[in-house]
Amino acid sequence: MRVQGILGTVLLAFSFSALAGTAEVSWKDVDSYTDIRPADGLKDRYQQKVMDNLTEHFQSLAEKLAEEQKLEITVTDVDLTGRLEPTFGRSTSNFVRIVREIDFPRMEFDYRLVGSAGEVLKEGQANVKNMSFNYDGLASRVRRNDLYFEEEMLTEWFEETLLNQPDE
Repeated sequence: MRVQGILGTVLLAFSFSALAGTAEVSWKDVDSYTDIRPADGLKDRYQQKVMDNLTEHFQSLAEKLAEEQKLEITVTDVDLTGRLEPTFGRSTSNFVRIVREIDFPRMEFDYRLVGSAGEVLKEGQANVKNMSFNYDGLASRVRRNDLYFEEEMLTEWFEETLLNQPDE
C-alpha cells in the first residue's frame, strides 16, 4: 500500500511537470566572459559547475511558463559576485573571492520565448545586474549556495520580463 502511494505521488509530480515550459540554455565564448574563474581548483571543472547550476536554474524558472512554451537562452557574458584577489602562502600564491557591495553579479544573454506552435512570443537581449544585493544580511544562506545572488538576479529578471506582463 505504501509503495502505491509513493508511486502515485511520483506519477502525479511528473504529470504536473509535463504541463510546464522548458528551457534550452547555450553558452557562447565562455573563455571571454568577464569573470567565471575559480578561486582555486581546475578552471574547466569550475566553469562547467557554474554553467550546469545556472542552466538548472533557468530550467526550474521555465517550469513556471505555460504548457509547451520554450525559453531559449544564449549566455554571452557572466560576471560573478565578488572579485578574485591574490593571497600569498608559504611557497605559492592562491586566490580568494572577496565580496564587497561594489562587486555585484552581472550577466548578459539573448533570450527567446517560443510558443507551442513555434511562434516567437518575446525575444531580446538582457543585461541583468543585481546592484542592490546585501551580502551581510544573507551571509548564512549564501554559504549554502555559491550562486545565490546570480540566481536571485535571474529569478527577478524572469518574473519581470516573462511572467508579470500586462495583457496586450
